[in-house]
Amino acid sequence: MIKTHADRFLLFFLLAVGVLFFGVGRTCAEPSTDRDWFLAAVNAPSDMKPAKGKKKIVVAIVDDGVRITHQDLKGFIWTNPREIPGNNIDDDGNGFVDDVHGWDVSDNRNSVIPPKGRLQEYYHGTHLAGIIARIARNAYGDAATDFIRIMPVKSLSDKADKPYIRDGYKGIEYAVKSGADIVLCAWGAGQISPDEEKILENARKHGVLIVASVGNFPEEREQFPAAHGGVLGVAAIGQDKKKIEKSNFGAFIDLSGPGVNIWSSSVLSDSGYEQRDGSSSAAAIVAAAAAIVQRQHPSYSAEKITACLKSSADGIHVEDVQYSAKLGAGALNISAAAVCRLFHQKTPKVSTLDNPQGYLHFHNSGEKLSSWTIKPQGVFRGIRFSLLSLQGKPGKGMVSFYSGDLSEKKLLARYPLSRLPEDVYVPGTIASVTFETALPDRKLSWLMEYHAEPIKFSTLYCSGTVHVAEEGILEDGSGPENYSPKSDCKWLVTAPEGNVIHFTFTEFDTEARTDLLYFFHGAGTHEKIMAIFSGPGIPQELTTWSNQVLVWFVADGKNQGKGWKAEIRFKEP
Repeated sequence: MIKTHADRFLLFFLLAVGVLFFGVGRTCAEPSTDRDWFLAAVNAPSDMKPAKGKKKIVVAIVDDGVRITHQDLKGFIWTNPREIPGNNIDDDGNGFVDDVHGWDVSDNRNSVIPPKGRLQEYYHGTHLAGIIARIARNAYGDAATDFIRIMPVKSLSDKADKPYIRDGYKGIEYAVKSGADIVLCAWGAGQISPDEEKILENARKHGVLIVASVGNFPEEREQFPAAHGGVLGVAAIGQDKKKIEKSNFGAFIDLSGPGVNIWSSSVLSDSGYEQRDGSSSAAAIVAAAAAIVQRQHPSYSAEKITACLKSSADGIHVEDVQYSAKLGAGALNISAAAVCRLFHQKTPKVSTLDNPQGYLHFHNSGEKLSSWTIKPQGVFRGIRFSLLSLQGKPGKGMVSFYSGDLSEKKLLARYPLSRLPEDVYVPGTIASVTFETALPDRKLSWLMEYHAEPIKFSTLYCSGTVHVAEEGILEDGSGPENYSPKSDCKWLVTAPEGNVIHFTFTEFDTEARTDLLYFFHGAGTHEKIMAIFSGPGIPQELTTWSNQVLVWFVADGKNQGKGWKAEIRFKEP
């Protein structure tokens, strides 16, 4: 079992440093209507009339390249309007010669096509491009290419040892510099450097929305760029609107989208298709949705587009409490996002919001008192509020924050709108907010974001390594409650020199052969295993071989028991 945990950690580490690809795919000649299930799942619009204007929304795909000749992509591929093809001159002076249809930032050339000899490995970007084209065509029909374009930014060298996107941030730089409106990053890593953060901040300053997949680990772990503030992180759900097994989850996620059985363009031929799973496809669907929202509302900022997507999300019923408030605002609803009632309706006098992330928007409608009750489904610590924007004169408007709903509210804080703190935290699972103003400015408008702060169950009752040097009771920490899913806790017990340690169990209830209690001879998991206990029933007494033992309790995410408790005594051998 230790070898299994070690191997799993090594696999996670190797995957974390590179692209989070889909799983093994299946290929076919043409997609059928039943393979477009995700269009209905996200309420994809059809026969849309775009807002007036000639601007084409450009979605950059920073990935392993795109087969730009695929039949689904004809007319969608971005063309640099200031570059003359084939003259070997940097006509637009951007530092890239003949970047007519994008750029390969890894091999420093203008070809964005995957290498012919490695198409089975370099399939990712083409699949993502096909998803975006499919949703755009569903919305605008044959005119879709007049409104949405795809900018391929190849960020993986043809000679790369492994298909991990190593030059993704260089690709983001190119996309921003070349005028992309939305950048899709269906890859990630577990850390981010200061220079990479600057690249993301530069994109934000230029009004570019970055949509990123959150990763394909069944873990609560951050991935960047998805976890960076201002980036729209997307998790994957299935047809049942439940998190798919392989998708990441966590507080850093903003939205969820379909990520299983997604059929799209295949890199193998100009007419081929294949099925893929994972958070990458979910991110591509959200990127397409963002493009539609921006085309319907050309004046909207990246922050407003994000607000439209999140505020219109459908609720996700979370049966497993460990996912509470960890799948973003909810499930993508493209048609609702395109309408964006958040900014296109008068502020109701009384509103109830039940998604774990969302927005309070006030636009003067003549009401002197407006109120919102926020009561998301699930279990979490509290709800945090942050003012994002304020227009007009706040006057003497007062914002009040309460715990509980309006019928049983308890005042926690009250501030003038003009002097709201950076954020306000309301503990508990229900919060209420009121805004009261006597003589409102007709131009007064403000937007406040809220999010439920989730519980990290893996560290709810225990975390890290606890050092024990006295006799007494050792237990999992959950008391009368079941221990937490994904528990991973250690206790280093040290007796006086010359003594051994004796364990007598008084309680024991764990999932058999899955949730395990290890005893190591020494201070680390590299030492010899003395015993492994699991399952219901009191284990036999245990005496260590020396004066030190490391106790490690590790559990999976399912079927938690009541836990365990043992008396420890120091004895002479």
